[in-house]
Amino acid sequence: MTAEAGRKHYHDIDGARSVLMFLSVALHAGTVYAPARPWITGNTERHDFFDWLIFGFHLFVTPTFFFVGGFFAVLLLSRRAVGDFFTNRLLRTGVPLVTIALSLNMVEHYLRYVDAAAPGAAASFFGWVGSPEFVAIWADGTWALHLWFLVSLMPMFLLAGLVQAGLPANSRLRSLSVKFSDRLATLFAGSAAFALFLLLLAGANTANYVVAGQIPGSYQLIFPGFQSWYKLVSEFPFFVIGVMAALSPTLLKTLVTWRPWMPFAAAAALYFQPYANPDQGMLESLAMLFANQLSIWVLVLFILQFFHRFFLDGGPKTSWLADCALSMYLFHHCLVYIYGRWMVPLDWPIALEFALLTAAAAGTVILIHEFAVRRIGWVRLLFNGKTDIEAIRARRAKQAGKNAPLPPAPERQAGALG
Repeated sequence: MTAEAGRKHYHDIDGARSVLMFLSVALHAGTVYAPARPWITGNTERHDFFDWLIFGFHLFVTPTFFFVGGFFAVLLLSRRAVGDFFTNRLLRTGVPLVTIALSLNMVEHYLRYVDAAAPGAAASFFGWVGSPEFVAIWADGTWALHLWFLVSLMPMFLLAGLVQAGLPANSRLRSLSVKFSDRLATLFAGSAAFALFLLLLAGANTANYVVAGQIPGSYQLIFPGFQSWYKLVSEFPFFVIGVMAALSPTLLKTLVTWRPWMPFAAAAALYFQPYANPDQGMLESLAMLFANQLSIWVLVLFILQFFHRFFLDGGPKTSWLADCALSMYLFHHCLVYIYGRWMVPLDWPIALEFALLTAAAAGTVILIHEFAVRRIGWVRLLFNGKTDIEAIRARRAKQAGKNAPLPPAPERQAGALG
């Protein structure tokens, strides 16, 4: 990829990632009221709609994140040295991961521990730290909570950097990967051919799951506190297609080209939400797995096509949304739990509670982002992995200057003459 291509800003893809991070608030707020996931044990208000909501969101939110992660990893590597890439990913992903894991995630785990304990039996927060329950969440990997996505991304970034470092710029393997991606774009550019491409992608994902499940010990943690091999590779195909789309502008064009039938396919996928379950036989379970992966790819690519068609141009609002997105992703989970606990005694309509819970969590994150993350250097570094406070202040001052009222006409004239 050329340096010029690497500098191009893909507002549509960045916008899709940002909006989905905001949508994660509604996803986790829905968990509070979902019968299949009694996330807050004290809350007895449940409705089947929220099962449909959260399982529907899970079909496309995280897979799209992995596609975007692979796409932007290639763009970063196209204009940075490998060492700079690792430093950037460590700051932007590793530092916020560790910060939230040690702070808000521990607060949420403690609240979960209190909710699950018998009345009066829960230890204080500092008494809980170091307890068997505390050690268990670090040993079994549940410390990550919603941050498992970032945990999975880290080895993928490592792999991308090692491949970049290990393959010379003129490597035949590099050229073959680009040619292969270009060839796929040419073969499946047509509308009917693209439908076949979706089936092939679903088949590849299904094969990935089947192979991963046959590896001995694949469901066990690779090492304490991390993830299983099965979980780690489950989202890898989306990262790979993101990489291929970045390597081949032709493939990216094929993926994001608007196709009139895709909204209907996406609506069907979201409505039916095919999931395999333990009660099914092997063949039926395999068929449902394939249908599940097909639904995921339909939804992911529909989202990319939608944002490419309607949100291609950037602007100040788009930039702010992109800047706030990581804060929204990091902070909202614990806030949803806290506000959800407060709402347990309320006997309000469940739809109203859900709307207020979502708005309260998102609104609190926006305030934190605006008045702390964007203004205080150490907060921005720890929770966003950035050190650009001075640049933000300069942009804010410039914008304030643009919005300042003009002086009266005589003063303008005197200023011009003097």
